[in-house]
Amino acid sequence: MRLTIVLILYLLGPLLIIWLYERFRIFSKIGTIVLAYALGIIMSLSGLVSEASPQTESISQSQNLLQNLCIPLAIPLMLFSSDFLGWMKSLKQTFTAFLCGIVASCAAVVISFLLFRNMGIFELDKAAGLMVGFYSGGTPNVAALSMALQPSSETFLLVNTFEIFITFFLLAFLIGGGYKTIRRFLPYVPDTEPATGVDKVNASDNFEDYRGMLSPNGLKNLLLPLGCSVAVALLAAAFSFLCVGKTYRVISIILIITTLSIILSFWKRLRQCPKMFEAGMYFILVFSIVVASRFQMSNITGQAGGLLGFIAVVLCLCFVLHMLFAKCCRVDADLFTISAVGLIFSPPFVPTVASLLKSRRCLISGIVVGLLGYAVGTYLGILVYMLLQQF
Repeated sequence: MRLTIVLILYLLGPLLIIWLYERFRIFSKIGTIVLAYALGIIMSLSGLVSEASPQTESISQSQNLLQNLCIPLAIPLMLFSSDFLGWMKSLKQTFTAFLCGIVASCAAVVISFLLFRNMGIFELDKAAGLMVGFYSGGTPNVAALSMALQPSSETFLLVNTFEIFITFFLLAFLIGGGYKTIRRFLPYVPDTEPATGVDKVNASDNFEDYRGMLSPNGLKNLLLPLGCSVAVALLAAAFSFLCVGKTYRVISIILIITTLSIILSFWKRLRQCPKMFEAGMYFILVFSIVVASRFQMSNITGQAGGLLGFIAVVLCLCFVLHMLFAKCCRVDADLFTISAVGLIFSPPFVPTVASLLKSRRCLISGIVVGLLGYAVGTYLGILVYMLLQQF
């Protein structure tokens, strides 16, 4: 009975979260990912998935199965709808801002790791890899990296919790008028022309707009993307098990899935299927609930304070380095601001800041930067993790 309740919460919990997100403004402000973590932690604290449960082994096996299935299905669905080639051709300045942010995030993580490596922080190298994912697109990358790097549930949840807490202050700074300060440091180019090339990108149509997804027609439209996702995941798993050693097998599966998904995004018929991003988010929410429910307060040691400091330093360095690189590359202030939002907070946060900047150009650029971050963040996180293991 306990196992049945746990599985229902894992599989149907995201539907409840989506309903709350769509119906109540306060929950839409909180965000679906935070709600998923909250549900998982409540399950953990309630004892529903307690280690003392007589069905512990069955529950643990179910958790492992869901974690291993959700990410390989989510990554393709969230990348299939991306028009990478079109964006890079029509938004050269945006691509420059994106590169500045990517280099800044990797440099910030490496420098911070070197500063904190002797503080005895458990799984600091894995936390560093996760942070690259956070600052190059957000939660989808972090979920993929979690499967590839295999951090403990405690490390994963602490990194998520501290990252959300710290970046809240950055978002508050930007929304509270920080973008005006940035305009004094970087060139300011008012948006006087209508956007071109990618006007079809609209945040409300592409990010967490779940209306109609579960209707008969919506589910029918998802058959092709879901079929392709399953095929990509099976191909990646088959190749990795046949050709890759056990040590790097999981990492290779994630990299192959990401690569094949980007290749398939060039197939126009597939790319234009509606609600793929939202379907991918459903699997991300299941994954988030499962991971949060495995969190055990008793397993937290004195590393929490050091990890919080590490994440704070990464954020500050990332933002400052990004700004310096933007100045060197002559990226204007608003484009820098919106690219930082797209990378650090992910595309769903872009419209809020773009409305403050009063720039349609920035709305599109921020979304493009965030989606490009989705494409490369997993590669970069794994690369940085493997680099840091040499120290």
